[in-house]
Amino acid sequence: MKKYIFTFIIFIGTMLISFSANAILEIEVTGHTNDGYKIMIAPFPGSKIIEADLIRSGRFVLVDPAKANQPLKMGGTLQAEPLQNSGAEYLVVGNVSAGLEFEILDVTDGQRIAGYRVPAASNPRRTAHKAADLIFQKLTNIRGAFDTRIAYVTASGSINSPTYRLIVADSDGYNPKTILTSRKPILSPTWSPDAQNIAYVSYESGSPAIYIQNLRSGSKRKVSGRPGMNNAPAWSPDGSRIAMSLSINGKPDIFVQNINGGALRPITRSRSIDTEPSWTSDGHTILFTSDRSGKPQLYKVPASGGTPVRVTYSGSYNSDPSVVGNKIASVRQRGTAFNITIKDLGTGQERIVSNGQLDESPSLAPNGTMVIYGSQAHGRGVLAVASDNGKAHQILYSQSGDVRDPAWSPYLR
Repeated sequence: MKKYIFTFIIFIGTMLISFSANAILEIEVTGHTNDGYKIMIAPFPGSKIIEADLIRSGRFVLVDPAKANQPLKMGGTLQAEPLQNSGAEYLVVGNVSAGLEFEILDVTDGQRIAGYRVPAASNPRRTAHKAADLIFQKLTNIRGAFDTRIAYVTASGSINSPTYRLIVADSDGYNPKTILTSRKPILSPTWSPDAQNIAYVSYESGSPAIYIQNLRSGSKRKVSGRPGMNNAPAWSPDGSRIAMSLSINGKPDIFVQNINGGALRPITRSRSIDTEPSWTSDGHTILFTSDRSGKPQLYKVPASGGTPVRVTYSGSYNSDPSVVGNKIASVRQRGTAFNITIKDLGTGQERIVSNGQLDESPSLAPNGTMVIYGSQAHGRGVLAVASDNGKAHQILYSQSGDVRDPAWSPYLR
């Protein structure tokens, strides 16, 4: 069921959520590129994590270290000809002592182009993610986003009486931690800009309400529990305000409120369903989904309110925007399928990056190079990750049930 349609169903008072899952996500690579930076990563603790990160970006091609026909050690002597014949453009060698030290070498001339030391972390996988970020940034000139986190929702138990969980994990699905357990539905998690809090929708009081929960202390507070629908929270980039879809006027409109309370500011006023707000990076504009043209399309409006302007014209159905920089990820209907599209506002280029039948809830990585979304595979709901160029695809799934409603964190501090 598409998120926009689900919002409408909540609005008219019908709700159907029945799925089961546990917290452990497994990774299945369903597609990778043969076009990109050709990189060989010598074996060392954490190197497989780095390889998986780079592959997920859709910008790298891994070259088997065995093709070097020689030992590959940091500080060692390397034979140039076998390396050059391997097809690799870059070589990464490293070692682990008190942290991770590694170098990036240009295979064509054997020159060292960068060297780094990543301090050891309590989560050893995070050390490898940080290394992958450094490699990614050095070779692409784009900040890496592997050392980040994702949030998502699962449910377990019987279909008639499930237990819902809000879970936070590393960006690749490892190290999951349950931050909220409830017998009532949990929806639409979204990260604060400092990655210290998550806003979400919960039915724990019997009707939908928006809460904010601190990840360290576990403390939470209600932001909006007004009569009717309280849905689709979205933080402003400076963390001071939250946009949401409320039906206090009889049908859903977009409102903005300060995080610490205060008066609501109405942003839209129409007879249509306005929902799924998402802020632009400068905080000046809010994109949202509306059916004011007859079917769901994306619109933008000043964050202070004003006249909405339609953004999407390709396709008869576009919804659920996620905005990072000049990129917008959204859901588009193609025939009977719903897929994820990414549009570059600078170039106007659009690309469909998923190929499922029911893809939903896209959330862009903070550098805009990857998107996580809900999909269907193996007969159940899963999370999927696609690169923005459409060249890499992975599925993160639970063997025992469904997962959904992913949200990619901002950069960690």
